[in-house]
Amino acid sequence: MSSRTFWALVRHEWKLKGSRRKLDRSHGSRGGRAIYLALLVLVAIGVAAYFAIQGQLQLPQLWGVAIGFPYMLVVMGVMMLKREWENGTFGWWLTLPYSRLSLVGAKFVAAWLRTVAIACGVYVLISLFAGIIALLVEGYSSADVWLTMVTGLPLLAIVVGFSPSILSLSILLSSTHYTTLRPISPILWIVIIGGLSTFYNGFTTFFPNYHLGRRLFSDQAGIWFPNPGGVAAGMVISWIAAYLFIRVAAYLLERKLAL
Repeated sequence: MSSRTFWALVRHEWKLKGSRRKLDRSHGSRGGRAIYLALLVLVAIGVAAYFAIQGQLQLPQLWGVAIGFPYMLVVMGVMMLKREWENGTFGWWLTLPYSRLSLVGAKFVAAWLRTVAIACGVYVLISLFAGIIALLVEGYSSADVWLTMVTGLPLLAIVVGFSPSILSLSILLSSTHYTTLRPISPILWIVIIGGLSTFYNGFTTFFPNYHLGRRLFSDQAGIWFPNPGGVAAGMVISWIAAYLFIRVAAYLLERKLAL
C-alpha cells in the first residue's frame, strides 16, 4: 500500500463521528446528554472558581482533569473498532482491498492524532481558564498562570507519549471480542486497568521517588520528568508495543474472525 492510500484511510477514520446506532437515537436523548455534559462542565468550573475565591486553589491543580485521560484513551481505542460492528459496516470494511494491518493501523493512527488534538485543546482551555482566574480573582498573578502552563506541558507529554500502548491494546481488546478468542477479553481488561494503575501511581515501579499525584497537588514548581532518559525510553517502548499489539489485532481479524 502506498503512503498516500494509507493516509487516505487515516483521514476517513478521522472523519467518522461515532456509532450510527447512537446517532439514530431521538434528538431529545442527544439533547439530554448534551445538557448533562454542559452541567457537569459548569459544576466543575463553579467548584474551581469557588475554591479560587476562597484562596484554596493552586492553579496547577486544574490539571487534575488529566486523571480521566487514560480512561478516555481506552474508550476511544475500543470504539474505533466497535463502531464497524455497531454500524453494520464491518463486512465492507474487512473486504477493502488492503491488508488487515493497514486497516487496523489506520484506525490506530487516527485515534492517536485525535489524542494529540484533544491534549492540545485541553492545554489551551486550562491555560485560558487559569488566566481568567488570575485576572478576576485577587491573590493570583501571571506567575501562577505561567506555573500552570509549565506544569501541563510535561503532564500532557506523558499522556501523549504513552498513549500508543493504551490505544493499541484497547483496539486489540476490541478485536478479540469479534474473534474465536473472545474468552480472553476479561484478561485484557485486567491488563489495561493494571497499566492505568501504574500511571496513576506515578510510575513508582520504575521511579520510586516520583509520585505524579503528590507532585500535582504540592507546592513544587511544576511537574518535570524524574528521569528524562528513562521516560523517553518508555515512550519508545510504548510505540514498539503498539506496533506489536496492532499486528496481533490484524492477525486475529485475518485468521480468527468469528462471523
